[in-house]
Amino acid sequence: MTQKDLVKMTKEELLSLARENQIKNRSKMTKAELIASLRAITIQATKPIIVTETDKPPEPIYTTGIIEEENLCEERVEEEEYTLPLSYNQTKIILLVRDPYWLYTYWDLCNEVKEKLKTEYGDWERAPLGLKVCGEKESGGGQPEFFNISVSPHTNNWYINVKPNQRYSVHLGYFSPSGEFITLARSNTVVTPRDCMSEVIDEEWMIIEEDFRRLYRLAGGAPAAGSVEIVESLLKRLEREMGSAAISSISSPAGLPPRERRFWLVLNTELIIYGATEPDASLIFNDQPITLRPDGSFTIRMALPDGVKTMPVTSRSHDGQDEITITPVVSKETH
Repeated sequence: MTQKDLVKMTKEELLSLARENQIKNRSKMTKAELIASLRAITIQATKPIIVTETDKPPEPIYTTGIIEEENLCEERVEEEEYTLPLSYNQTKIILLVRDPYWLYTYWDLCNEVKEKLKTEYGDWERAPLGLKVCGEKESGGGQPEFFNISVSPHTNNWYINVKPNQRYSVHLGYFSPSGEFITLARSNTVVTPRDCMSEVIDEEWMIIEEDFRRLYRLAGGAPAAGSVEIVESLLKRLEREMGSAAISSISSPAGLPPRERRFWLVLNTELIIYGATEPDASLIFNDQPITLRPDGSFTIRMALPDGVKTMPVTSRSHDGQDEITITPVVSKETH
């Protein structure tokens, strides 16, 4: 194939021919480089080969793709670039949470709204755009809070300083000549995270007696015969978690309770103490060390007998320089 034949071919045809000849890096070559590489292979293939006994296998041909005979037009395939539009011609506002103290919002206005504001205020730059931030406690209690932020017509995003553990939404609008805020769009509602440990303590140590009775019956704890091993296992677990007195109202696997205890009542009380300190601190409760959770929180569960009980809790810093002691005093009286 001659040089002119190669020049008349398109780049796609040259790439196909280069693929057949197994030319490396062909996808990165220009049209001129492809022609040079193919031409070099063609010339090498047409040379007469004189075979002698001392001849070695031909060395592989590596081409640079540079041609000096003709200055061919270089034609590179460039990737198409897509740019995001400045506006989607929609009146919309989105609200996102960055951290417990900051929100991020961005918005867009359609051309119709912009033209309306231009007509009312004479110029787009004079339009008194603003954000109305609405906040309330995450639990829903208390009075809602509102505050306004004036923004430039040339911006479309804003960072808002807020409070942790609050529910927020933002209204995008403008201020009328009388000072009234006119809403153009309302954002989604978000909740800022806490900046401290949760005050909700949901300890799950014990099986509710009603659930235990249902499991007990399913396992064969009724007067009919059943799995004695399962029943005994459930009874032992309940005894560990609720105390031996709590299981006296449940019939034993061997049969019904004694007749003399058909009607009776047992009542016990427990005390739960919980709190938090520095994760690397050491905690002492009634002269006993308490293991802290990774976040520094702790929970202590104990039986509460009658009388007055003094329970000092001491937290000591890791370096031993700081120490805080809190002493709860609990009194119980049973009648």
